[in-house]
Amino acid sequence: MGASPPMGPPEGPTNHPKNQERRPTGSLRRPRTRLCLLKGCAQRFRPQRASEQYCSDICRLAAWKWSKWKAQQRYRATKAGKDKRKAQSRRHRERVKTKKKLALEVCDAAARVISQKSFFDCSCDRPGCYEMFQHSRRSPLQRFCSKECRRALERVWERERRWQEYRAA
Repeated sequence: MGASPPMGPPEGPTNHPKNQERRPTGSLRRPRTRLCLLKGCAQRFRPQRASEQYCSDICRLAAWKWSKWKAQQRYRATKAGKDKRKAQSRRHRERVKTKKKLALEVCDAAARVISQKSFFDCSCDRPGCYEMFQHSRRSPLQRFCSKECRRALERVWERERRWQEYRAA
């Protein structure tokens, strides 16, 4: 028999760094231009990330302020929020009454009646939209004040759904 081959490592090891080049796994394409979600802006912008919805920091801050306002509206619609607001109003009336007694002012104005049911009972769910509306019997689950606001959020939901499907594939 002839000589056996040496039992060392092969000439071109597969785990050598030059054979383990990293190729980008995802697309390097940036997201296409889109409309700013904030109501009243409607400016086209090219997002830096796929999940961006606002064209600038100003719009992002305005959306954040709207979010706080919307949360306050939801809280005030609850029993706890209504009770807290009643207590605040009662304390305010007591402070005013004591100030009037101290100033010895007599007021003969007629009492003002505040209705229990507000005409508008809901606000729009689009960021930056402060429109109030009343639910109708036809659409008791209404969330938007107009078709424009509903369509703006639908565009965002469609984009996020496509993005999730792309990431899952």
